[in-house]
Amino acid sequence: MMNETIAALLLLFGVTVLVLAYVLQPLRENRARGEAPAWLALQDQYERVLSMLRDLETDWRTGKIPEEDYHELRRRYLEEGAALLQALQEENETIGGKARVEAAVQARRAQLRRKGA
Repeated sequence: MMNETIAALLLLFGVTVLVLAYVLQPLRENRARGEAPAWLALQDQYERVLSMLRDLETDWRTGKIPEEDYHELRRRYLEEGAALLQALQEENETIGGKARVEAAVQARRAQLRRKGA
């Protein structure tokens, strides 16, 4: 009975470790690359600006904001959103470029291994 309990606990412990490793894998990869936090920060800022634009539109339609303030704020938010969108696209291209270089390096390594084998 004691051996069965120990075996069950060891099995449960092993499954728990595997599940944690699987769940935490993306976090380890993102931290190792250092790419995701910059992209995520840009994405968060962009979504914040879109939310501010929606709120501004609602406030203007309900009469909470004068028309001249609405147009100035809208122009400012649109400029900020456009700049953030451009930065996101550049970040995507950079990440995509790094992925292409990494894929080329891996392909070359595989080719060299086949020649050496």
